[in-house]
Amino acid sequence: MVKPIEIRTERLLLRPFRMSDVDDWLEITADQDWARYQINILPVPLSRKQAEELTAMFSDTAAWEKIGLLQIFAIVLDDKVIGEIALNRREDDRPNERVEIGYSLIRRHWNQGLMTEAARAVMDWAFQNYSFNRLYAWCDPRNTGSWRVMEKLGMKREGLLRSHLKWNGEFRDQLFYGISRAEWKR
Repeated sequence: MVKPIEIRTERLLLRPFRMSDVDDWLEITADQDWARYQINILPVPLSRKQAEELTAMFSDTAAWEKIGLLQIFAIVLDDKVIGEIALNRREDDRPNERVEIGYSLIRRHWNQGLMTEAARAVMDWAFQNYSFNRLYAWCDPRNTGSWRVMEKLGMKREGLLRSHLKWNGEFRDQLFYGISRAEWKR
């Protein structure tokens, strides 16, 4: 079973989700700027029931493996959850020794270096505690803040998949970045 951990950075606490985080999730997912780039299974904004179910799932480490999570962290600033960051390992990632890092942050905290701070801490922790060879991430190419975080982490732009995902009836591009263990060590 996965053991949830906490990571402290200069300004943030990265910790497991708790059921007391539901109201923060509701606020985050109601932010239309946040929702614009969320290409996932979450309906946005979340209802209270959906936020409770999501928080319960994120809080249950026994359920993580079923959905491909190695770790998921609530990003906490001044005792308030302002986003999330996760390490995912999909079925096809396992034999290829790679892990995906994904993250999101409520808009009012964009452009303050907080996501880079959180992602760097999680990336360093992951390379130190897991034996995978490669960490990758992707975003909508219009989300310049997200791909700038990846570049600040030392990740390299690896490719653009055009009209690769259909989300809310719209085909979207995916921009991929990655970093190998050898590159991270340098």
